[in-house]
Amino acid sequence: MTYRKAFRTFLIGAGLVFSTACTSMEGIVSNPDYLSTGAIVEDSSTAYSGQLSCMKWSTPAEKPRIAVGDIRDMTGRFSTFEGAVATQGASLMVMSAVSQAGFPLAERLDTAVAEQELEFANNRLISEAGEPTEDYRKVFTGSIAGSDYILLGGITELNFNVHSDVREARIGPVVGGERHYAMTVALDLRLVNATDLSVVNLVSQRKIIRGREIRAGVFEFIGDTTIDIGMGERAQEPVHTAIRTIIESAVFDLVSGIAGPSAQACSQAEFVMSDVPAFQQTNH
Repeated sequence: MTYRKAFRTFLIGAGLVFSTACTSMEGIVSNPDYLSTGAIVEDSSTAYSGQLSCMKWSTPAEKPRIAVGDIRDMTGRFSTFEGAVATQGASLMVMSAVSQAGFPLAERLDTAVAEQELEFANNRLISEAGEPTEDYRKVFTGSIAGSDYILLGGITELNFNVHSDVREARIGPVVGGERHYAMTVALDLRLVNATDLSVVNLVSQRKIIRGREIRAGVFEFIGDTTIDIGMGERAQEPVHTAIRTIIESAVFDLVSGIAGPSAQACSQAEFVMSDVPAFQQTNH
């Protein structure tokens, strides 16, 4: 009979928790400001954004121009319900990181609109006013900026559940437990000299993504009725955020050699950990 008392006590506690949660959510949902605006917009900063900003301001303003290629997801990981597991926008993340480090960019990733504009200009169809005129846009030889370096690579590793630790206990109908798990994601980037296509630098980095699950519940049969009540919490660093973190770290290591000797000072710990939430900081 002891576990029956524990069972009833748990049901009362669970009811109080659920009612409190519902009341809290009701207050949020009924708030017109929350419904119209939602959460505030934040910068997509990681633990290594400070390094890139430091490189921008502590190195010479005149830096070589970089063109970013198609940084593909080469892991082949695909979920039936969620689609590709790794981000398909790694190239855009790399471009943002390169720009944050102060390097000028040459667009080579998506030139479809630029090529259409060039075709219109070659046919003398473009003018400032968009009306028939003799003052049409001219196309001159050498008018497109060239790149000094090309940045290429891909997401090369995504391993699930490389480590897990489970602790569970059951007393009568009451069950609870905690689970820790880890997965890894890796990125390989290379910097190529655009003049002779020699590989100047190559970086391969991996990051561990850790997660935690806590759950508690009751599973019991009373006559012909099955009672199954559960509560839990799950926390894990988002995979796409982890990939952005690796990209910013890899880009810093990749371009620091062509940014000038003062860039090495930006790799100090104070730049890595400044103004970054703890859950975003990386064990590198």
